[in-house]
Amino acid sequence: MGTANTFRTDLYSIHNVIQNTLVTHPKEIFIESLREFFSQDAYYHYVSDQWGFPLTPDHTGLPNDAGVDDDLTTRILISEPYRMDVIYYPSLLVRSAGSRFKPISFNNEEGSVQHTATRFVDGYGNESIVIVPSHFIKAGAWEGSINIDIETKSPRSRDDLVDLVSLHFVSLRREQLTRAGVFVKIATVGSPSESDDRTHGKIFKQTVTCEIRSEWRRQIPITNVVDAINICVDFGNLDTTPATIAPNLRVSTTIELVDALSDL
Repeated sequence: MGTANTFRTDLYSIHNVIQNTLVTHPKEIFIESLREFFSQDAYYHYVSDQWGFPLTPDHTGLPNDAGVDDDLTTRILISEPYRMDVIYYPSLLVRSAGSRFKPISFNNEEGSVQHTATRFVDGYGNESIVIVPSHFIKAGAWEGSINIDIETKSPRSRDDLVDLVSLHFVSLRREQLTRAGVFVKIATVGSPSESDDRTHGKIFKQTVTCEIRSEWRRQIPITNVVDAINICVDFGNLDTTPATIAPNLRVSTTIELVDALSDL
């Protein structure tokens, strides 16, 4: 499952952000998940065009059952609110309904350190594994909602899609979404409603709302903030109680971090 999502910004890399699952990723992962789900169906069959958009061609001359046993057209629109000035029913329109910051600790995990195991082998074949700190971590969580607006031309289609979409997010794809970084806490179904479309027909509507939890995370390389290790040695007699330290006798040195690791 992919979203073809690309951030046109340098700010994530500048500030060492490796995850920020707030609005863009949850919304696009919901859309892609629904498209994969309904592409397996025969009646509510989803088909995309060569650019990844719903395949909505001119239906002039197409049979009434086009899209059931073929890929001539999509039989359901799954998208954000409209990509162009068209109306297509039935439709599943995915939109963000807002989010809020949720701390996972008092200090956003500041002070946590990620370690990396490095294997060193010298010229004599001696091998050692050295575990060194690699990144400082800052992390938090987001909690919000994603709305799936269901719009159809018949109440039965609306009810069918409400059942399918609700089950999709609470069971069929819940684990898959969790692995993608979006945890569905609960799904609720709003009240059904009706309205008139531009042809003076009826549109039957209902909204499925998924309460979600996601995370943001920064991993700041230690090499960006630690250039050297300062070592200070005091001399004295440790056998006495209390231990005595020789006055005015101290050896201090500075070792570059890269040199210290290469000498291990």
